[in-house]
Amino acid sequence: MKKMGFLLACCLCIGFLSCKKQAPQLPSNKVVADNTETKTLLDINQNLALKEDSLLEVFALKKDKTFRQNEIGFWYKIVLAGKGPKVEDKSTCNFSYRLTLLNGKTVEEDKKQIVIGKKQVVSGLEEGMKLLHYGDSATFIIPWYLGYGMNGNKPLIPPYTSIIYQIKLENQY
Repeated sequence: MKKMGFLLACCLCIGFLSCKKQAPQLPSNKVVADNTETKTLLDINQNLALKEDSLLEVFALKKDKTFRQNEIGFWYKIVLAGKGPKVEDKSTCNFSYRLTLLNGKTVEEDKKQIVIGKKQVVSGLEEGMKLLHYGDSATFIIPWYLGYGMNGNKPLIPPYTSIIYQIKLENQY
């Protein structure tokens, strides 16, 4: 009987020990990524963005002291205030624009219709338009990281190039 009790106790101990969860394992073809390279690239881009912000501050205030910087990094000034309602998310906006480089070279002039929030234009311009009322005219100086980024928009806009949008937002009917 003592043997049976001992055997039962051993079986229960083995049963409890075998229920322990096994630690997760990486598949043999999975390699743990080394984030050193990614972190280095992020640091480099952050330093480039900070340098660009400093250069744009000098550029904007030299061009016109009424330029103001938005908290996300673009510079703007309202050239002519309209009397329409304020632009909101999901608003449809018709506007004419002139896109230039900082050296004054005109890259594009056109009219466009967009819906705010659908990412149909560069993020700096879309965020800038949210500051406007229908009928406003404004100028936006947009750093490369809120414009066409590291890749640019070839052949018109080179990589890492800040841009200027002069826009006239039509009245909403």
